[in-house]
Amino acid sequence: MVGLVTALAGFAAVAAHGADVVINEIMYHPPQDRQGLQYIELFNPGAAEVDLSGWSLRKGVKFTFRKNSRLAAGGFIVVCRATNDFIERYGAEPRLAGEFSGKLSHSGETLELSDASHRLIDTVKYSDRAPWPLAADGGSAALERISPRAPGADPANWGSSVLPRFVAPAGTPGKTNDVYSAHPPPTVNEVERIPPDPRPGQPVIIRATVTDMVSVQDAALLFRVFDTRGTKGETTVPMRRVGGDDARGRYEGTIPPQPEGSLVRYRIRASGKSGAVRFQPPPNDLRAAWSFATFRNTNEARIPFAFVWEGAAAQESSVWGIRGRGFASGTLGAERARPEGALLLMGPDGGSVQLFDPVRVTRRNSGFKLHFPKDDTLQGMAAVNVIFETARSTLSEPLSFDLYRMAGVPSPAAFHWRVWLNGQPRGHQLVFEQPDKSFLTRHHRDDSGNLYKLIWYGNGVTGQHEKKTNLQGDHEDLIGLIRGIEESHGDDQWRFIEKNFNVTNFIDYFAVNMCIQNWDGFFNNYFTYHDVRGTGRWEIYPWDEDKTWGDYDGASLRYDWYSMPLTFGMNGDQPPGSRARPGAASPRMGMRAGSMWWRAPGWFSGPLLANAQFRKRFLIRLREIVDTLFIPQEMTPIIDALEHRLEPEIAPQSMPQFRRDIQSFRNQVAGRRQFILGELEKSAK
Repeated sequence: MVGLVTALAGFAAVAAHGADVVINEIMYHPPQDRQGLQYIELFNPGAAEVDLSGWSLRKGVKFTFRKNSRLAAGGFIVVCRATNDFIERYGAEPRLAGEFSGKLSHSGETLELSDASHRLIDTVKYSDRAPWPLAADGGSAALERISPRAPGADPANWGSSVLPRFVAPAGTPGKTNDVYSAHPPPTVNEVERIPPDPRPGQPVIIRATVTDMVSVQDAALLFRVFDTRGTKGETTVPMRRVGGDDARGRYEGTIPPQPEGSLVRYRIRASGKSGAVRFQPPPNDLRAAWSFATFRNTNEARIPFAFVWEGAAAQESSVWGIRGRGFASGTLGAERARPEGALLLMGPDGGSVQLFDPVRVTRRNSGFKLHFPKDDTLQGMAAVNVIFETARSTLSEPLSFDLYRMAGVPSPAAFHWRVWLNGQPRGHQLVFEQPDKSFLTRHHRDDSGNLYKLIWYGNGVTGQHEKKTNLQGDHEDLIGLIRGIEESHGDDQWRFIEKNFNVTNFIDYFAVNMCIQNWDGFFNNYFTYHDVRGTGRWEIYPWDEDKTWGDYDGASLRYDWYSMPLTFGMNGDQPPGSRARPGAASPRMGMRAGSMWWRAPGWFSGPLLANAQFRKRFLIRLREIVDTLFIPQEMTPIIDALEHRLEPEIAPQSMPQFRRDIQSFRNQVAGRRQFILGELEKSAK
């Protein structure tokens, strides 16, 4: 009875104040980081107008209502962060009281509403973690109060507004909440599945505790089955009470045995005597059902099997692709607000089958991206790319990331799956982590910093640096950094570099670039991160390592190019065969016949590698790496293991090229290393 007593006590505390106004809706994390769209809505469910003069919101954000601010019975009033942004998105119809100061935390905080005499009227302590709705945490939805009769401090009294089809700011400011219920609906918790990991042909018992402030009317189990024959309609099974009483009972229902290869999604519907109904999980949240799959691990390969289903975008089709027809569908690049797909992983070790449900599947060139809910990530990764661009790049990219990690550079995780998408086999695919906030967290960085992606087709500093966090902010920190390093010289420039750059990180990155001849990774193809609230320094992370290890447009299929100069990427470097005077400024961008790999110095690499103090340390570190890491003793076992894992995935007609590619990596270690050592010896004389 603890949950019921707490809820009744909270309701009594609110009612005792004699004021009906409640905090009714909160947009604390608008999608796409559009922070100007944050808002708080108040609602007066009472029968009389309320004078809000002198009332205030405190804690978290601050706002005081002006004199003669009145809220009619049944009326709404909104306080927002940025009036222009709010009106642009929601129009002028919602009644606005003004702008609050401060900003709503994305991770959760306490909000308090007080009257003119500073008496607490209502309080909400929301969170971005379950049992609070996850769709309100940047997933497009607003956080909405279900019943004004129930306490705002209870997460069970909050839901998500209806999700749009694609990611976009939603919510119902100035209108009745999507989840509104005059009476508090029952709560459903302590959900248990028996057995936790069902086998094919085994019935599954679902148990849950259902609580109502008055009396529980009934409870039902709803489930839908997806298998190789298609999708079945939702089935309803009554749940019987096996313990407790009308106010708080333990209920159970049974999902009948399902054949092997089934995905079962289920939810619970509970009704109270008042007529209020609750679905758990809530239909508007990112996870609208719980799920399990009846699969045996049949993987005898050397890499995991990955069965991916796009969900509703895939219409009727085989879920996992064992015998299904499959088809091509989905909108390239569109990000659906509701994740409706699923991922099933079978490891090569014969272990348990992993189910990730739901996941969002977004099509991209040469493959797709998987987005995981924050409470069910893939080994801490919120998003991974699953692609096959070229047979060689599926080998060169993970090898590159391996060497960066060995040298101490934070790098995306990279591995391989054998993939089925909507029932269609895709063969082996490269899987690599997306640098994002979860990437920063996994590498013990503050995810509130500024993360930028370098893109070659942009124009100028801002055009070439695509912002990936704090999207509504400007590029002021980056512009100031570039200006500072370009306008300083000599010892002053070195002091600026030491203050503003993680020198070790940049040196390690450039040194590995030299080893693998990442000619496109000085000017382009990396992420840079500014630790705004911590050290204040910048870092650099590798990305898009396909054209490495002797590869470039027009390269020999033997990939036997080893001679990228050690001056590459620094200010003053010139295209091969150039007649420019020594020390002349490099062209900003360009290439010449016979040197398709040449690129102009980058925004960072140009001045950093040309700075005498930085270059001295860079060359020392490069020598360390070619003496200890970029050596056959270290790299050959990694290359051999890659070959061993992927051999069974290669078609017979492609095996000769696969063998040549693998051998070319071994040759690169020897040939490139020999060239670097020779150049280092020359520079030492």
